[in-house]
Amino acid sequence: MAAILWVASRARADILTAKTNVAVTTSFKPRPAVQRWLMPDFSACLWLALLLVLLAQPSRTALVASDGDACMHWRVGEDMLQNGRIVRTDAYSHTIPGAPVITKEWLAEILFAAAGRLGGLFGLSVVGALVIATTFWLLHRRLLRDGNDLLVATLVTLLAAWAGVIHWLARPHVFTFLMVVLWNDALRRFEAGGRARPLAATLAALMLFWVNLHGAFLVGFVILGAYWLGAGCEFVWPTETVSRPAAKRKVLVLTLAGGLALAVSLLNPNGWHLHQHNLQFMRSSYLTGLLFEHQPIGFHSPDALGFMVWLAALITALAVRQRPRLPASAVILAAGWTYLALYAVRNIPLMALVTAPIVASSLSACVHGRWREMSQRLGAVNATSNGWPVVALVALIAILCLPRPTSIPPDRWPVNAVKFIQDHPEQFTGNMLNQHIWGGYLMWVIPEHKVFVDGRTDFYGEAFIRNFLDITQLRPGWCEKLDASRVSWTLLTTDHPLTQVLALLPEWRRVYSDPLATIYTRIRKPAQ
Repeated sequence: MAAILWVASRARADILTAKTNVAVTTSFKPRPAVQRWLMPDFSACLWLALLLVLLAQPSRTALVASDGDACMHWRVGEDMLQNGRIVRTDAYSHTIPGAPVITKEWLAEILFAAAGRLGGLFGLSVVGALVIATTFWLLHRRLLRDGNDLLVATLVTLLAAWAGVIHWLARPHVFTFLMVVLWNDALRRFEAGGRARPLAATLAALMLFWVNLHGAFLVGFVILGAYWLGAGCEFVWPTETVSRPAAKRKVLVLTLAGGLALAVSLLNPNGWHLHQHNLQFMRSSYLTGLLFEHQPIGFHSPDALGFMVWLAALITALAVRQRPRLPASAVILAAGWTYLALYAVRNIPLMALVTAPIVASSLSACVHGRWREMSQRLGAVNATSNGWPVVALVALIAILCLPRPTSIPPDRWPVNAVKFIQDHPEQFTGNMLNQHIWGGYLMWVIPEHKVFVDGRTDFYGEAFIRNFLDITQLRPGWCEKLDASRVSWTLLTTDHPLTQVLALLPEWRRVYSDPLATIYTRIRKPAQ
C-alpha cells in the first residue's frame, strides 16, 4: 500500500496548488487556521458521504450478499491466514479436489479475511466501502487538479459513481477501480508534459500491487494501449500542440514503461501462467456468456439508468467541446471504453472512471454567468479547507459505533436450509450437488461439506460447467452423469427443475423444504 499512499500524497500536493490558483482569482478573506482545519473540503465531504451511504442499510448487506463470491473470497483468505501460505490446490470442491489453482487475488482475499476476523460480514463491507469511497475521492481531486469547475467536478464524480453502482460489491475487483484512477492519472500526467521516469516508476509500483490484488490488471495495459495509439496517431498526423518528434518520444516512453509494467506483472505467485489463464478465460465465449457481469446490460433494467445518464453526459461533452481539441488518446479512450461498457456490465464502472476527465473538462468550458461566480466563491472556500481530521474522526466513529448486524438475507440464500444441515449432520454424508450461485456462501458457512461447484467458473473450466449444466438442466444423460458424480444429496431452489424431478424418483427422499430451498437425499447410493 505504500505506493498508493505515495501517489495519494502527490495528489494532495497538486490539488493544494490548484486550490491556491483558484483562491488567487477570487476575493476571499483568509480564515483562522483552526477554522480551516475544522472545515473539510468538497472532496473529503464526498468521501465521507459515500462511505456512510455504503455502510448504512441496505447498502452494506448488498455489498456482501449480492452474490456468493464475497463469502468465497473470505473463506479462501481465511485459510491463507490460518495456514500461512497461498492456496495452490483446490480444497473446496469434491468434484476436482487437489486440482491446481491459479491464485489471482490472494492479497485482496487476505485483506478481506483480516477484516472478516475483526467485524464479520460488516468488516467485509467496511473494506469495500473504504476502497470505493477512496476511488471517487481521488477522482474528484484529480478533476479539480486539472482546473475543472468545482461544481462540474462534483457533478461528474457523482454521475460516475451512479453509473458504476451496478458493480459495487465487497470483492477484490473494487481494488481495480482504485488502480484504474491512479493508473489513468499517471498516463494523463505524462501526456500533459510529464517526465518519463516518474511515469515508469508509478506504473511499475501500481502494477506490483494490482497484479496481486485482482486479476483484471490487464485493464491497465488496455488503457496504456489507448495512450500509445494516441501517440502513434500524433506521430503520423502531427498537430499544432504535438510535433512529430514529441509524438515519437511519447511512443518510445510508453513502450518502455509498458514493457517495465509487463515485467513487473510477472511478480505474482503464478508468473506468466496468470496472464495465460486470464486470456484463456476471456476467449471462452461460452463461460463469459454464463456470467451476468460479462453480459451486455439490459437497457430496460432499472440498474441501467445511471449508465444511460453517463452515456448522455459523455456524448453531450463531446458534442459541445470546442477548444482545446481532445488529444487522440482521449478520443480512443472514449470510443474504446464505450464499446467495452456496452459489451459487458463489469466494464461500466471502469468506463466512467476513465472518461470522467473528458466529460469534466468539456462541461467546465461551457460554464459561465452565475454558475461560474458561485463556483468560484465555493472554490475559494474549498481552497482554504483542510478538515480531514474531522472527516476521519466522523468516519472512525461511524465504523466503530454504527449498528453492525449484517446478515445474509434468508429470502435469497439458503440460510434456514444450512441451519437444518448443521442441526442434523448425520443425514448429510457423501457428495453434495448445490445451486451454482450458492457455492461461495456454502464454502464459508459449512466448509466441512465440499461443494459441487461455486463462483470460480474460470477454475472449473468449460467442460466441467457443461457437464454441470447437463445435470441441472435435465439434458439427455443427466441421470447417468449425476450417478457418475456420486452425489448423495442436493441443495437447490425449491422451484428448480431437478428438484421437481427428484420428487418423482423413488431412490430420492425430501428431508427439508422451504419457499426458497429444498434438500433431497439419496436412499440408495449410486453404484461405485
